[in-house]
Amino acid sequence: MKYLRIITSRSKGSRFMDQLEKHGAKSISCLLAEGSANDHILEVLGINKEKKEIVSALVNDELVKDLLYKLKEKFDKKNTSIMFTTPLDLKGEVNMEYEALYVIVNKENADKVIEISQKEGARGATVVHGRGSGIQKKSVFLNMTIEPEKDIVIMLIKKEISEKVKSSIYEAMNLEENSQGILFSLPVSDVRGLVEQN
Repeated sequence: MKYLRIITSRSKGSRFMDQLEKHGAKSISCLLAEGSANDHILEVLGINKEKKEIVSALVNDELVKDLLYKLKEKFDKKNTSIMFTTPLDLKGEVNMEYEALYVIVNKENADKVIEISQKEGARGATVVHGRGSGIQKKSVFLNMTIEPEKDIVIMLIKKEISEKVKSSIYEAMNLEENSQGILFSLPVSDVRGLVEQN
């Protein structure tokens, strides 16, 4: 069994979900997210955030390669979707070329994480917004507890640069300090639609 993630343009998620269901995928879900465009002109104009969706599902090992091929052929236009899987059982999985890096930080720090990772050779990122309930002090307003907003930054990076990227983020973001963030990575076994990292 493999854990499939598809990062795609907003509004394409439901079509991917329908196809996954038709092909027997399990536990299908979709999250709203933002993509980080690595384009200087868009950044200057202040529109470097692309609206994205992350579709996830569990897929049987024997169906993965064929399913990814069919999905890519049916939906994908150049540079619009990224599909990748993580094996739930690592037996027999070797020589994985990519890692999925997850960094959970306070909302105001997501752009800094992306900037640090791009300086180290990573390209692009996807950000999911959420709330945290860690040990940091929560605010109370009108007798309601307000949980701090968090961002989950997701990046697909080549294994050869992953340690450099992780170390730079860890040090620059001061993640060893209490409540500054969490960084972890998962192995990636199948990738489709990724623009090559130089």
